Amino acid sequence: MPVYDYHCKDCRKTFEQTLTLHEHDQSQTRCPHCGSKNVEQDAAAFYAVTSKKSA
Repeated sequence: MPVYDYHCKDCRKTFEQTLTLHEHDQSQTRCPHCGSKNVEQDAAAFYAVTSKKSA
């Protein structure tokens, strides 16, 4: 699943969330520190967490 980086505009903290593509498109992401919906996705390199090992 993809991991997304976010920045809260209210408390100014950054956090990560692991979401499916569908969850990312549908979600109203909240800051886990203050609960605010005033968050912005950070531009970051994409990486995914999977259960398969690469060869």
